[in-house]
Amino acid sequence: MNKIIIDDVKVNKNRLDCYYTVKGEWEKYFNKTEPFFVEYSKSINEVPKNIAVIPFLCNVLPVAWLFDAEIVIDEIDKDFYEAIDEFKQGYIQMYPQLDFRGRVTVKRLVGNTQKEGNNCAAFFSGGVDAHQTLISHIDEKPILVTLWGSDVKFEDTDGWKLVEGHTIQTANNFGLDYLVVKSSFRRFLDETLLGEYVKKVTGDNWWHGFQHGIGLIGHMAPYAYKYQIKKVYIASSFTIAEKGKVTCASDPSIDNFVRFCGCRVVHDGYEYNRQGKIKRISNYVRDTGQKVQLRVCWKSTGGTNCCHCEKCYRTILGIIANKEDPREYGFEYSDEEFPNMMNDFKKRTFVRISNYVPIQKAFRENYSIDQVHKSLRWFYKIDINKINKTFGKYVFRAKRKVKRFFKK
Repeated sequence: MNKIIIDDVKVNKNRLDCYYTVKGEWEKYFNKTEPFFVEYSKSINEVPKNIAVIPFLCNVLPVAWLFDAEIVIDEIDKDFYEAIDEFKQGYIQMYPQLDFRGRVTVKRLVGNTQKEGNNCAAFFSGGVDAHQTLISHIDEKPILVTLWGSDVKFEDTDGWKLVEGHTIQTANNFGLDYLVVKSSFRRFLDETLLGEYVKKVTGDNWWHGFQHGIGLIGHMAPYAYKYQIKKVYIASSFTIAEKGKVTCASDPSIDNFVRFCGCRVVHDGYEYNRQGKIKRISNYVRDTGQKVQLRVCWKSTGGTNCCHCEKCYRTILGIIANKEDPREYGFEYSDEEFPNMMNDFKKRTFVRISNYVPIQKAFRENYSIDQVHKSLRWFYKIDINKINKTFGKYVFRAKRKVKRFFKK
């Protein structure tokens, strides 16, 4: 029988460590050499074990459900325990081809309450989604929360310094407080093995399809208890228009049902597609004069935008489509480099062709063909919808066939 026993959770100043014992065949999915720990840039002293254990539980629950495992624990926050079955339903609805079983055996439920107040926090990665959430709730003065160990590995210390500096600078620019969290939540599990297990059934990987979202959210429980946080925003990755078309562990059906110690979670910006978010950000910049520096890159190990990967190209195009200069938003390139960048983009195979439909629509709404840079006129004219219908939403190995759509 698969089982995990929470032996102890220790809190010391700004750090928590969770000690556990795994039994059963599922043991191979845990990295025994990687302990589970979380370090906060502020003290979490006096946070009780029933709250301190939540970051670990949020990351291990999806594994336990898939492998029908029992989680044994002495005590847990009552709000969180009662929410488990609710956010579990989000997984069940998203992946009907899988069985989500398992159970949590707890000796004691603890009711935790908070004082009156309206303090809130928002996860902040520095990208388009995060900035849209920030400007949407700026009047609430959200505490910006950035995790080391999520997108940036511990080994990339130079990259992390830039990411951390970006968060601090953004917080200072907007007059906000910030929290930096270092966590091993992507190291204590064997993400490769788990990915192999779920991908053959769902087509998605472990991080994106199962851990992302709830795994991040759990880190806020100790901080919410200590500093009386009533609401936590997590920016949407997708939009309501894509409901049922894509899978992602960060989804309203999951995130909006997570709660702990009187704090609730809000999956934010689900009504806007990426181009809609870029428009809202650029409009905010125009209206307020407030500078916004985006950090969107998947490829760069230095915490900056490489300006040559698909994600950078897509964001650059989105900003230009809204009649703004990407170089004012954190993308560094010269006038001389731009034609080569767009030529490189043209030669590449689109990753998700439907992502470019709103961008092209914005180009056509805001520019005439003569107003578009010569290196982008091919993009202005191509029939993206036809490509989408011909090759499907993902275009990988059809590159030669797709080329006929790119004629000038």
